[in-house]
Order: sequence, then C-alpha cells, then structure tokens
Amino acid sequence: MRRRFVSLAGAILCGLVPLSVTGSVSAAMPLLESCQVRTDQVDAFSYRFCSAFVPSFDGVPLDVDLTLPAGTTPRGGYPLVVMMHGWGNSKTDWENADLCDSASADKCNYNNLAFAHRGYAVLNYSARGFHGSCGPDSPNAASPACATGWTHLADMRWEVRDTQYVSGLLVDAGVARPRIAVTGGSYGGGQSWLLAVLANRVMAPDGTLSRWRSTSGAPMQIAAAVPKYPWSDLVDALLPNGRASDGVLGPNGDRLAPFGIDKKSYVDYLFASGAESARFAAPGQDPTADLTTWHTEIDAGETPAESTYAPPIIKQIAQFRSAYYQDSLIRGDVQSHLETPVLDVQGWTDALFPQAQGASMVEKVRAADSAWPAFFYASDLGHPPANNNKVSEWGVINRQASDFIDLYMKVGVGHAPAATFQEQVVTCDASAGPVFSSSSAGGAATARAGFGSTDPGHATASAPTDAAAGVATDPLAFYIGNGTKGGCITLPGALPANGAMTSWSFPVCSTFTMLGEPELKLGVTIVGTDAELNSRLWDVAPDGGVTLVTRGVYRWTGSPGTASVSYALLGSGWVFQAGHQVRIEVTQNDAPYMRLDNYASAVQYASINLVLPATSAPAC
Repeated sequence: MRRRFVSLAGAILCGLVPLSVTGSVSAAMPLLESCQVRTDQVDAFSYRFCSAFVPSFDGVPLDVDLTLPAGTTPRGGYPLVVMMHGWGNSKTDWENADLCDSASADKCNYNNLAFAHRGYAVLNYSARGFHGSCGPDSPNAASPACATGWTHLADMRWEVRDTQYVSGLLVDAGVARPRIAVTGGSYGGGQSWLLAVLANRVMAPDGTLSRWRSTSGAPMQIAAAVPKYPWSDLVDALLPNGRASDGVLGPNGDRLAPFGIDKKSYVDYLFASGAESARFAAPGQDPTADLTTWHTEIDAGETPAESTYAPPIIKQIAQFRSAYYQDSLIRGDVQSHLETPVLDVQGWTDALFPQAQGASMVEKVRAADSAWPAFFYASDLGHPPANNNKVSEWGVINRQASDFIDLYMKVGVGHAPAATFQEQVVTCDASAGPVFSSSSAGGAATARAGFGSTDPGHATASAPTDAAAGVATDPLAFYIGNGTKGGCITLPGALPANGAMTSWSFPVCSTFTMLGEPELKLGVTIVGTDAELNSRLWDVAPDGGVTLVTRGVYRWTGSPGTASVSYALLGSGWVFQAGHQVRIEVTQNDAPYMRLDNYASAVQYASINLVLPATSAPAC
C-alpha cells in the first residue's frame, strides 16, 4: 500500500496521469520524482526538468534527463523525441539554457527546450559507457551494476536497445506516446539510422529480432528520424576502400573488399577521446565490443595476418552498427509498410562521415520502395574541416527538421521538405550558398565538366614522405590550427610535387557550379600488389592561392602491370570561377589523414580523366 502511495505521489508531483501497471511506472519513478519547474529567462519559457539514473534492460544505470512542458501531462502523454549525443559527449550535448544559443548554430532552436516549447517530451541521456552512464566520471563507475557497462560502439543489441527500453518506460508511465521520434548528431545520428530501419523491432544480444514493446506490453515504433551528419556505413566511414559513391557518375561498389584504408588521424582521435570519456571492455573480454584490440589490429595496417583478424572486426561493424547493410530489415519495413520517415542532414565538407553516407542510404531505401519518405540535405556542416556553425544555413535546416518531426508526430502540423534532395553550395564566408533541389541524387547536376590529360612524366611512389601536404590538409590538424573552428582549407600556393604526389591543372574557361561527387579515372602502370591512390581537388585562384574543394581515397590490389582505376571523390557543392584553374593531385601518401600503406608500390600515369557533375555545362 505504501509503495502504491509513493508511486502516485511521484506521478502527481510531475503532473502525470498514472497507469494501472504500477511496476512499469515504478521503474521510471526515480526520474519522474526528480522533476523541477524551471524558467528560461531569455525566452520566458517555463518547463519541467527531470534527472536521474535509470536502469536499462540489463540493469546498467543510464544517466537520463527528461524535459517536459510546464503544467499537467495530458492523458496519453506527450509526443516523445529522443536526442542522442556525439561520440565522447554526454546527455548535455543537445541541452541548452534557452531556445537558441548563437554559439552553437546547429543547436539553435533544435535542443531540449526548443522541442519542449513545441509540446514534446524530450529524452536526453548519456550513452552506456560514457560519462554518467558507467563512464570513468560516473558516481556509479565502481558499482556492480556498471561491471559490464562498457560502450559497444552504437550496437543495435545494446546502445540502440537502450533508447528503445527507456522510451518504453516513459510510455508505461504515461509521459510519452508509443510512436517516437529520434535525432542526434554523429554518434547519435548513426544510431538514428539504425533505429529507423529497425522501425518496430528490437534486437537481443544474440542478434535475434522481436516485436518492440514497452515493459508493460505497449507496441512501440519509430515515427520519424532526423540523423545529423551521421554514418550509415561505419565500415566505409572509418576504413574506406574507395568503392562507395552516390551512384551518379560511377557505380556504388563493394565497400567491404578489398579492406579499406584507415582514416588514421580520425580513428586515433576517436579512440583516444573515447578512452578518456568512456569505459572500454578490457582487451579480449568481450568479442562484441573489443574496441582496444580492434584499434590495435586495424592500426597495424597491411600485414600477412590482416586477412585473419580484419574480417571478424568488419563483420561486427557492418552487421550490428551500420544501417546500410540491414537489407533484411529494409525488406521487412517495406513488406510491413513500416518505412520510417527520415530526413538525413549530411556534410559536403565532412571528412569523417561524407555526403555519400547519407545520399547512398536514402537512395537505397528509396530503391526498396520509391514511396519511402526519405529526404536528404547536404551543406557545409558536420565534422572537420566543415564550418558547421553557419547560422544562415542551420536556421533553415533546423526549421525543416523540426517541421519534419512535427509532420509525423502531430496531427495536422508540420510539413515535408520541399524536395527529396536539397544540396547547398559551399561558401568560405558566413553567407548561405544557393540550394539546388531535385527528386534524386544527381538530379540537379545533369551537366558534366570534363578534364583530361595524357601528358607523360607523371609518377608517384609510396616510399617518400609527404608530410607538408599531409599536415596542411589533415582535417583535424586544420581544425586545431584554426582555433577549433571549421572552414575552407586555403593555402597561399599549390603544394609542391614530390615523390609521393603528382598533379594536373586545367583552366576554367567559364564559371560553373559543381554539385555532387566527381569521378576520377586513371590509366596506370603499377609496381606492387597493394597501393593507395588518394586524391585532392583544388580551386586555384589567379593569384596562385588554392582552396581544397574535396578529396578521395582508393585502395588498389592486384597483380603488377597496367590497370584502369576509377573512383568517386567525396563530393561538394562548389562554384569554379572563370579564370581559375582546377587542380587534381594524386598521392600515395595522404598521411596523417589516411594511414600510409605498409607495402611499397610505384605508379606511372598514362592518362587521367576527371569528370565533375555540374548544374550547367561550362561554355568552353
């Protein structure tokens, strides 16, 4: 009787409508009993803020915040949006003291208070293993409940299931409705895509699927997802082999074979930052989350043992952490008419999770069902060297994202984006570039700008270092050197050629806008059986100054001799002005961004053909 009284008292305290299933309500009570009324002084907005540790499905205590509108919770609960943080961050990633903080453009009017102001319950929590959720700085770190509370790197069986479980508790407590929206940036964006393709299913630790229900049995479903600068294919994002593309100029090929090249500066940084902010399983302790061993083995690069240790790692990342490979889930979504509406927001200038991560995923689900409500927006945002703080652009994107969530979470409110694909031109100042709209990837750039050469004398080798070029163009080195701000990588002059790099330059005879992924075709003679043929595309101004437009990576494997190599660069929206030059570099050493190949090789170039997708053909 006393337990029932306490449950009711807590529900009344937070303005809830109690349910008859008291066990599920009690599971959420530490959180709901903590609710306090707060007021945003800038916008005079009152709301309720709740914070507590909530045990997940396996007892791991998660550090959870819940933001609710002021007043009494309506019968049936609020629409619920879950906002998931980036790698190394915490539940506070999408929390703010007011509706808009101009210091963080992508969180302006897109945070816990902004959604509460729109009538949502907002769930923010630290992912398992990070910070308060059994991380090194958690007050529960030494408790038995945290004994296995390490990060599994956004695994559907653990991190994604945490989101599903805690959301279900809020439904059982009468706080939330059972159709929820999910959003997040980077690490949280990748999980948003996984939740979207799971739709109404939950994955157990053994990989089996079942109907997603709350603890009390309420059927649950993802109603909308807005992944911001996410991955869809974590294998290609961290270990690209150069076969991924949006499929416009060249085929979207096999991303798993051959093994890709380690994005060394990024992977090393992510591992180190995770080691500081998260709990990792001890090496060999958990084969499903052996991050330390995985990093050590991948960091070793090409070795005779690579064919033994790499496949199990790649399988774990593809099978349980990458939406792109979830073909059976996608088929099931179509057959059951459960296609989750998705608005993917991706960065042209993101060197970690580039444009193809979103564009190819949107095209994949639309190929499964042309009516799938999947939308795509590309701009200058995301991870370095992206600017990611343009108020002029994020204001538009966040309005679209909020309206998109409203459309599928509320009756008679919100609207879909204006077009399936929206692609914004990159500018190097604070201005917003023009936006091109189309119904498919490449639909706004049907013209082509082609540049070719058969000039002799172009050769590279993997042995010499290319340190000056690597440091100048490494995304993280640039970001740190630029005062931890993104932006255009510009240099006073072109990088000097050395043994590892060669280049070709072509005049721009009339102004044109490139929009999409360039295709690079090389006729080569290779000495060696394994080689990196990475590339950098520059805009050369009349005064000789250069601006990095985009880049590409490619791993070649085979028998020595002549070969044809073709691959897509990462892509961008960029205006090449008349009187400038297009400069394409090919390098066998793009360190520290890409890991230098362990195996020596040398390449001679008989021909090069560079094709840029353009909104209109240059008049040459």
